[in-house]
Amino acid sequence: MFRVRGQGGGRAGGDPARAARHQHDQAVFHRLLALHEQIERDLELLPNGVRARTRSNNPEIVALLHDHVPSMKQRLEENFGLRFWDPAFAELFAQHDKIHMELTLLPDGVLIEETSEDPNVVELIQAHGQIINLFVAKGGAQAQQESPLPDAYRRVLA
Repeated sequence: MFRVRGQGGGRAGGDPARAARHQHDQAVFHRLLALHEQIERDLELLPNGVRARTRSNNPEIVALLHDHVPSMKQRLEENFGLRFWDPAFAELFAQHDKIHMELTLLPDGVLIEETSEDPNVVELIQAHGQIINLFVAKGGAQAQQESPLPDAYRRVLA
């Protein structure tokens, strides 16, 4: 069982649509974790963030990526957080207004550029990119672990 808390549960503010959206996002994430061995991911660190290409030859996974990645982009833009127990994700949502994301749906997956003009947030973006690489490499076992913050990152949350 995965530990996932966030606005879809107690933080949905009683909004059934928001709770249903969170449950859908969670189900898609868990399915991707279950199929992680069929996913390929390339991560390029940029001076101002990351460029990542996530792909698969499995059409189910491509459909899941086409659902998951735009949904996570939207959640970040709306500050509709998740994984509040995980320091890296809590910080990512706390810094959401300093992150710019460009998303391209590909026939076999997704291409995303995540950048910031704030050097502190760049540290966080690059750590997040590496965390996603670990999700792809290790699946659900990794998703149950807290994600470390980079040593150079200055926290904004207590």
